Amino acid sequence: MQRINRLEEERKIKGPKDISRNNWLFMSPGIFFNLIFGWYPLVLGFIIAFQTFHLIKPPYYTGLNNFRAIFNDPLTLIVFRNTLYYTVLSLALTFFVPIFVAILLMEMKKNTIRIMMILWFIPIAGMASLVIWKWFYNADYGLFNGILASLSLPTSKWLGSRRIAMLCLVLPGLIMYGPGLIYIASLQSIPDEFYEAAELEGCTFWQKIWYVTLPRLRPLISMMLILAVIGNMQVFMQPFVMTGGGPGDATRSVVMFYYSLAFEHMHFGKGQAVALVLFIVIGILIYLQRRYFKENPDV
Repeated sequence: MQRINRLEEERKIKGPKDISRNNWLFMSPGIFFNLIFGWYPLVLGFIIAFQTFHLIKPPYYTGLNNFRAIFNDPLTLIVFRNTLYYTVLSLALTFFVPIFVAILLMEMKKNTIRIMMILWFIPIAGMASLVIWKWFYNADYGLFNGILASLSLPTSKWLGSRRIAMLCLVLPGLIMYGPGLIYIASLQSIPDEFYEAAELEGCTFWQKIWYVTLPRLRPLISMMLILAVIGNMQVFMQPFVMTGGGPGDATRSVVMFYYSLAFEHMHFGKGQAVALVLFIVIGILIYLQRRYFKENPDV
């Protein structure tokens, strides 16, 4: 106790200035790396969007020419439409499923919950999984067409069909999507007294979910929705690996378009202009989401 009292007295003698100085000292490495690898590329990309940028030649200012060029390109509208379609489809099919799976899982035995959590913890290599799914979709000797043929059902082109190619990109997310663990952890923090009170009031299973579970998951769902929108709007790996943007340009995303402009055709200014427009679109979507889906509906 004497040592603790002595430390308390020393803390009072040092005052808030020393404490604030220590806080800044501990935060300084994180702030430094955030500025170098976070804000500096962001500001540099914003500047390059208004330039004709070369790796060897000095860049020069071109005003809004890069933006005029990309907006006059019909492929710009196509890639933004594809990306929005992918985002809506992915949210509809893969975002809400882990929530209800976690809720239903909490109604099972504890041993079952532990087994499912272990399965969720098993690391899945995203790139390897996409390559496997690509072979599953193969129109000639893929698993899915093999199953359909064995059942005497008509086969499909899958990734080669403009009509369902985007759906085929989203479906692997049903298995590879892993935030169910986060929802389970949040569900375990809800006191049992709330459910017992709901049962005394005569609430059914679905009423308990609606009035007890979902309101307490709302802040987490709101945060995960923001991350899901940002991630889906920047989709690159799925179409790049599985379709290459095809058939035609049916699955070409905005980031694939940026990659093609900047690193295949070396038009860095136009590529950064596309990235800046995507940044604005994502910002608008996040604003609308925060405006109409609040963490606390009473605020």
